[in-house]
Amino acid sequence: MKFISVLIFLFSSVSFAQTVSRIQGTEATINLEGHEGLIVGDRVYFLNSQLSTAGEGEVLRLSAGGKKALVKIVSGKVKTGMTLEKISSSVSAPKETAAQSSAGTAMRADGISYASLSESDRTILERGEISQARYVIGGILATYPLGLGIGHAVQGRYMEKGWIFTVGELASIAVFAAGMGDCVASTWSSNKDNCNGSGGLLFAGAFGYVGFRIWEAVDAWATPPEQNRRYRELKSRLPASEDTITFEPGFMPLAGGGALGLRVTF
Repeated sequence: MKFISVLIFLFSSVSFAQTVSRIQGTEATINLEGHEGLIVGDRVYFLNSQLSTAGEGEVLRLSAGGKKALVKIVSGKVKTGMTLEKISSSVSAPKETAAQSSAGTAMRADGISYASLSESDRTILERGEISQARYVIGGILATYPLGLGIGHAVQGRYMEKGWIFTVGELASIAVFAAGMGDCVASTWSSNKDNCNGSGGLLFAGAFGYVGFRIWEAVDAWATPPEQNRRYRELKSRLPASEDTITFEPGFMPLAGGGALGLRVTF
C-alpha cells in the first residue's frame, strides 16, 4: 500500500508540474497545472533538475483557461524542461527593480516597466503617433522630388533614419560630380583618357543615389504604420503617470519651401 501511495504521489507531482515547453527569443511558454495563482506581472524563478535557480522571469500573459503562460526571461540561461516557481512577495526586490524605483520609474499595470523597454520602443513612445497627414506628406516628399531625408523629418523620424538619406544622397551626388568633373576637364585637355578613367565614379555615384532614393521611399511608406501600431500597443499599457513631455525636430512645408521647427508633445 505504501508503494502504491508513493507512485500516486509521483504521478501527481509530474502532472502538476509547471514546465518550460518552448523558448522563443527571450520568451518562454510554460505549461501550467496548479500554478499557485500566477497573475500577469508576477516574478518567477526557473529551476533546473537539481532545483537550483537557473534564471528569473516575469509573467507577460496567461491563457484564457489558465493552462499556459508566456514568461519573459529576465536573467539566466533557461532551457526547455525546467520548472517554474513563483517568487514570494516577501522576497526582496532585485537590485534592478530597486534602482528603477529610486529613479521614480512606475510599474505598468501588466508588470512591465518603462526601463525594460528597448531603445527603439522608447523612441516610438517618446515621438508619439505619426498622423495621417504627416505620413502622407512625408511619403510624397521622400519619393518625389527632393528626398534628402526631408520626408522623414516631416514624419518626425529624421534623427532615427532620415539623416542617413541626407548623408548618403549628398555623398553620392558628390561622387558623381567628381566623375563628371574629370570628364568635363578632359574635353579641354589633350588627355582624353580622364573621362574613361572616371567611369567608375560616375557609376558609383549614380548607383548609390538611386539606391538611397529607393530605400528612402520604401521606408517612408512602410515603417510609420508599423510604428503607429506599436505605439498604440505601448500606450495602452502605460499608466498616465508615465506620460512625458517630449521635444522633437520637425519639418513644415510652406509655400515656396519649408521650415524646420520643434514639436512639443505631452
